[in-house]
Amino acid sequence: MPLLPPSNLLEAVRKAGLDPVVVVAGSSSEHAPTADQAPIREDHPLLPDSPYGASKVAASLLALLYHRAYRMRVIVVRPFFVIGPRKVGDVCSDFARQVVAVERGRQPSLQVGNVEAVRDFLDVGDAVRALWLLARKGEPGGIYNLCSGTGTKVRGVLEMFLAMASRPIPVEQDAGRFRLVDKPFVVGDNSRLRALGWAPQVALRQSVAAILDYWRSLS
Repeated sequence: MPLLPPSNLLEAVRKAGLDPVVVVAGSSSEHAPTADQAPIREDHPLLPDSPYGASKVAASLLALLYHRAYRMRVIVVRPFFVIGPRKVGDVCSDFARQVVAVERGRQPSLQVGNVEAVRDFLDVGDAVRALWLLARKGEPGGIYNLCSGTGTKVRGVLEMFLAMASRPIPVEQDAGRFRLVDKPFVVGDNSRLRALGWAPQVALRQSVAAILDYWRSLS
C-alpha cells in the first residue's frame, strides 16, 4: 500500500536517525463550521467538507502519530486563507486577474460567486514569519492555527479591488462559481501562535494592492 506524502518524508527522517523539527502543513478546511460564528480553535472538531480537507486531516493525524510513536519533533500548522502575489487558484488572485482583464478590455465584467462568506485572510509575508517562528519555538506535537484572527466578507475584499481599479468594473454573479458545500464563516483563533511572539503586520488592503500590482505586471 503506498504511503501518504507526509509519511514518505517522516519515514526518511526517522530511518536516517535525524532529529529536525518537521513542520507539517494542514489546513483550516479540516475543521467543522462553528455554529455560533466563534473563531475556530485548534481543538475544534474535525469535519472536512472536501477531498482536499479530508487529505489534510489524514496528513495531520499521521504527523502527530509519528510524534507520539517515535518522539519526532513534528509540529502541525493549519493555514487559513494565505494570500499574496504569484499565488493562483484563490479568490484574491481571481479578482485581481479579472480586474486587469476588464481594464485591458479582454472581458466585459468581473464574475463572482458567493461574496457573503466570511474568511480569515493573511498575507504571505506574515505567514512565512510565522512558519519560521514555529520551526524555532513551536511545541513538538502541537497544532497551531496560521491566521489573522480577523474575519472579512469576500464582498469587502472585492470592494477593495474595485476601488483600486483604473476604471469602473461591472460585476456579475455567476452561479457556476458557487460551491456545493461552502462554509459561511471561517475565522481562526491565533492565540497559540501569538503566545510565541508573533502578530500579523501586513494590512489586508496592502496585500490586495500587491496582488493587483502583480497581475498588472503580467499584462
